[in-house]
Amino acid sequence: MLSLDQINFSYGMVTALRSVSMRMERSQVTCVMGRNGVGKTTLMKTIMGLLRPSSGQINLGDADVTRLAANWRAKAGIALVPQGRQIFAKLTVEENLRVGLQARADRSDVIPGEVYELFPVLKTMSRRMGGDLSGGQQQQLAIARALVGEPKVLLLDEPTEGIQPNIIQQIGVVLRMLVEKRGMTVVLVEQYLDFVREFGSCFYIMNRGAVVAQGKAADLSVELVDQHLSV
Repeated sequence: MLSLDQINFSYGMVTALRSVSMRMERSQVTCVMGRNGVGKTTLMKTIMGLLRPSSGQINLGDADVTRLAANWRAKAGIALVPQGRQIFAKLTVEENLRVGLQARADRSDVIPGEVYELFPVLKTMSRRMGGDLSGGQQQQLAIARALVGEPKVLLLDEPTEGIQPNIIQQIGVVLRMLVEKRGMTVVLVEQYLDFVREFGSCFYIMNRGAVVAQGKAADLSVELVDQHLSV
């Protein structure tokens, strides 16, 4: 569903992505891992079109989307849940969700009932301001806002960061349902190893902007963790 071929990106003289090639399959949760500062967030922004690579190619299915702007990638079926959630604090929960409708290719202005089924708390708090929600509730809102656009590919940048364990588990169950029942492609930047092992399908480990290891999530060994992820 999503493939990256020899992607390079630099911030001025600083190289952030070095010949990154990845393949994210349909109906799988692909986990991108690595220590802080190795290029994971830059990768997600590059896939979304918020940053433009200096070279390489990004394909969504058979379509080359490398030069598409972020808004067109959203309409093509890519959605990003950014690190830190970035919900609109002064808008209500419902208004935040309506912002996500702008990504829909069919121009529907109706919030899909499914998002409330996935995250029931958002239904009961639909009139509450986004800034008044807890961190876990805000993360659920950020994911739901991405889902109302009916994406084919869902990108999540550290969705478990600062979230209480019961909400982490709920997010994992939702992601599993999305890949199993809707055939969605999920790409997840994640540092929480237990979450990766429980809900991930495969992994890529990055270091200094490059892919240094990859495999199935079930095969994420202690040796790999010690070598590339331990601080």
